[in-house]
Amino acid sequence: MDYRTTCRLDSSDLGLKGNIMDYLFKKADSSATSLGGTVGKVKLPEMTGGDVVFTGDQRPVDLGKYVLVKAIEVSEEVTAAKKRGPTTTTIDGDKQTVTLTYTAVALSTAEKAQIEINRLEALETPTKLAEAVLTDEGKTWLQSNRDLIDAEKAKL
Repeated sequence: MDYRTTCRLDSSDLGLKGNIMDYLFKKADSSATSLGGTVGKVKLPEMTGGDVVFTGDQRPVDLGKYVLVKAIEVSEEVTAAKKRGPTTTTIDGDKQTVTLTYTAVALSTAEKAQIEINRLEALETPTKLAEAVLTDEGKTWLQSNRDLIDAEKAKL
């Protein structure tokens, strides 16, 4: 995990509706464990039997050795030139916060080429293929499109 210092964020700071996830933050070592979503009750690691703490909907909740905190999932924009990258988890021990960032990374040359191949191949509809058989202009277009596809395949 990444233990860089971060600032406390909430969904209004980010302009997000918020995919809020609860984390159990251990005060002793500033570690945090995901609880897989928003929880209404939690069983602490040292509890035995059926002992459960009902948390309500307020965060943070001080639970003695632990604090129940909410984390914000921040998504970087995915565009035609970017894809989803690795997720980074930032834990701030001083402020007892957790931030998840879903990064966006640039597409590789091969990935861009495959997207263009798919686009060019989709242009060859049954109507276009029929035109290619019937007219010289259609045959020229088809050959040009196939040349473009071959050029993109060479980038893979």
